[in-house]
Amino acid sequence: MRDRQDAANMEELAVRLERLEEFAATPNATGPSRRGVTSHHPEAPEGWNQTEGAAIQRARDNQRGINPWLFVMATALNTMVAAVLVVIITLGVVRQEQVGSAPRDVSSTAATSNATTGFAGNSPNLKTSARAVEVRPIGTPAQPLRVEPRIPARLPLQLQPEDAGLDTYILVLSGVPAGTTLSGASRIGSDTWLLPPNSANGLEITIPEWSTTVTEIAMELRRTNGVVAAQSKAWIAVAPPNAQLPVGTKNDETAARDLVSRGDQLIDKGDVVGARGAYQRAADMGNSAGALALGSTYDPNLLWSLGALGMVGNKERARQWYSRADQLGHPDAKNRLRVLGN
Repeated sequence: MRDRQDAANMEELAVRLERLEEFAATPNATGPSRRGVTSHHPEAPEGWNQTEGAAIQRARDNQRGINPWLFVMATALNTMVAAVLVVIITLGVVRQEQVGSAPRDVSSTAATSNATTGFAGNSPNLKTSARAVEVRPIGTPAQPLRVEPRIPARLPLQLQPEDAGLDTYILVLSGVPAGTTLSGASRIGSDTWLLPPNSANGLEITIPEWSTTVTEIAMELRRTNGVVAAQSKAWIAVAPPNAQLPVGTKNDETAARDLVSRGDQLIDKGDVVGARGAYQRAADMGNSAGALALGSTYDPNLLWSLGALGMVGNKERARQWYSRADQLGHPDAKNRLRVLGN
């Protein structure tokens, strides 16, 4: 009895295995879901299982996906096209910049000129023209224009032709001492002034300090757009004031010491320019202390200690007067020259 039951079970198992093999061999066969329940959508195609993804269904239906090499080749092609477009766009921008560089340079020049003068944008009625202008020299090296320190003197600026003064100009005086002023014109820089129409004949120059040498000044007349209209030179001699010359001979040591004392007093008052005049007169009389003190008023290392705010030192002049003090026998002159350096 038991043997018959075992035989029946074996036949039933064989039938089930045979059905499973047939099911596995069928392409559109729908097996049981992962939970053992297979649900079908009413509109789903035959063999479609909602619990399984599209990739599994395509694999079960023997459908092939996208070739990976095809995807790589498409990506590389897109990258190459993008690179070519970038190169083309860059070349186009560079070509546009080269074509438009000249106009931008002109605009930049005009903007620089306006920024330098500081008035072009605020004074639309400035008169200028393209006529040829000539500036006559002022003085000569042998016969310079003679002025006194800190006293306004007429600057005979002569323009040719005569009606050239009807325009507006920019006057640049290169080489003028620091602190020089020019009345009748508007300062727009350390050595630059704006000349309104008909102002060339009424200019007065004031030079703050005197010198034993003739000052050579380069004059440059520019139009309001920055174009140079004319160039010339001026030679100016600023004589020492007579009031600083004490009674006595050139070799009078007492007078030289008085001049040095007067220079020290002016330094205490903050008048460095006036003190330079007194010290130089004493040095010209052979006083070593005057020469040393005069060098210190130009020494960049010592000028600040004299209370000369806003003044700039001059190492060449300082070295010149320190050397003169050394020649006159001052014991501190060599050390001052060593500290001053090259």
